[in-house]
Amino acid sequence: MRLLSSHIWSSPLGVPKATSADSLVGRPCSSVRRSLILLQQHRGYAKTPGRRVKRFVPDDAAGFVKPNGVFFTTREHVAFLSRHSIEMDNGCMAPFGGGHELSRLCSRATATLAYSPRHVINPYDLRFFGPRGHPLAPMKREQYAVKAQREPLWVFVTSAGGASAVVRRTAQGRLMRSIHRALRDLGYHASSSATARAAQTGLVAVESTGIRGTLWITIYNSVRAADQCFDEFGRSIAEALAAHCKTQ
Repeated sequence: MRLLSSHIWSSPLGVPKATSADSLVGRPCSSVRRSLILLQQHRGYAKTPGRRVKRFVPDDAAGFVKPNGVFFTTREHVAFLSRHSIEMDNGCMAPFGGGHELSRLCSRATATLAYSPRHVINPYDLRFFGPRGHPLAPMKREQYAVKAQREPLWVFVTSAGGASAVVRRTAQGRLMRSIHRALRDLGYHASSSATARAAQTGLVAVESTGIRGTLWITIYNSVRAADQCFDEFGRSIAEALAAHCKTQ
């Protein structure tokens, strides 16, 4: 993620002083009451031809992630995100078609796909990177640091609609496992712990460097999706990734 600028408030009512993101790296992070950072992410992608997906901000992150993607956080988080080139804004992702057959299967499963060649944080993990701190933030930073180094491809699934949590988790888990198997069959071998983590974290680790980036899948009707053949859907997704998202 490329950072253009950050603004630091010496006090909650103070006058903001502009500073570059690079100057924040390595500096100690003071308390949020004394110092608040407004992270303004690079908006170059907005000028790039092509559609972008609608930004999704969960309720527990709405207090510090604005509808336009501006993100309030701390020096420590800014340094971490910059160091590992991790993107916070899922609004930078583009719709992923992958061909007629995949579009047909997406329609049957009431799902949409989005892709970015960058690593994008799962929207439900945004809460760990807020300005007031979170007791699990150090653990999450460590997890994402490892993922950024070892896992070229990240995949996460979110669900909309009023289905029960059990139904949503069932549909998400089946889809993640089918993608995992299909990638393995294509020669992209996941780490031994990826299958166990897939349904819980929404991230698939693929050690091959042939496919890199983030795939975001949104299921709009989990009840209907749960009745679909996820093996066919997962195979079509994996083939589309291999065909369109390989790195040289």
